[in-house]
Amino acid sequence: MKIFLSHYHQEASDAEDIADHLRKVFRKQDVEVILATGWETLAPGDRWEEKLIGVLEKANALIVLMSVDALGRPWLNFEMGVAWAKRIRILIFCHKGLTISGLPRPYSSLQAIDINNLKHNEKMDIVASAIANALNLSIPCTTPETTSIQSADLVEGASFASTYRTWSLRPGAHINETIKGHFLVGAVNPARPDRAKLAKLKPEETLYVRLFMGSTPEGRFIPALVTGKVAGFFERVIRDTTRIEATLRLIAVCEEGENTIPLVSIESYKVITESE
Repeated sequence: MKIFLSHYHQEASDAEDIADHLRKVFRKQDVEVILATGWETLAPGDRWEEKLIGVLEKANALIVLMSVDALGRPWLNFEMGVAWAKRIRILIFCHKGLTISGLPRPYSSLQAIDINNLKHNEKMDIVASAIANALNLSIPCTTPETTSIQSADLVEGASFASTYRTWSLRPGAHINETIKGHFLVGAVNPARPDRAKLAKLKPEETLYVRLFMGSTPEGRFIPALVTGKVAGFFERVIRDTTRIEATLRLIAVCEEGENTIPLVSIESYKVITESE
C-alpha cells in the first residue's frame, strides 16, 4: 500500500515527522509513505507533471498537510486535483492555525482532521488512527515512538536563545560559530541530500535530527544535521524520550524561496536523561 504525503515545502520537517511515525506504526503492513519532496528522480528533459501523475496513480491515498500558508499553493492544488480525478482517497490534516471551518471550496468537501493545539504525541496518534480507519489498517497495541515524557522540564538558556536568533537573522555572518543548549531528541531521518551537500556532508552518511528546545515534543525546535561517529548515537535513540546537552555549529546557509535558513550540525552531545 502506498500513501503520498503532500505538503508546502516550507513545512517539510512537519511532513517528515509524520511520515517517519507512519512508517514505524505500519511497518509490518507493507505500507510505503512517499513524501512530495522526496520521490523525484528527474532526468534532463523529463516533464515534472507527468512524473508526478505517475507516482500519484500508484497511491492508495493522498494525505495533505494543510496550513494557512499552504492554502492555494500550485503544487498542492495539482496533487489534489490529480488524486480527485483518479478517485484516490484524500485526507486533509489542518495544522498551524488553519481549522476545518477555514477550508475553502473545494477543500471543505473533503475529509479533514484538525490537529491544532495538540501535543506532539497526541498529534501523531490522531494522524495514524485516521489513516488506519480510512485504509482499513491496524494499529499496534503499543507504540513506543509516542511514549510521553514525565520528568522535569529543562529551561532553555537565554544566551542560547539570543545567539540562535542572531544565526536565524544573519546566518551568513556567523558561519562556524558554536552554541550549547539542552534539547529533547525528536525525529531522526536520513538528511535531505540537497541540504547535506550544501553543508559539504555526504548525504548517505548524514542524518536529520529534530531537536526540541525544552522537555516536551512540541513547540519550537531546531532542525540539525549529524554525521560521523556522533551519528551512531542518533541512529539508536528512541524519539521523544532522550534529553541531551549538545553543541551546535552553524555550518552553512540554505536559500529556499524568500527564506534564508541556517544549517546547523551537532558537534557533540551528552545524555542528560533517557527513558526506557
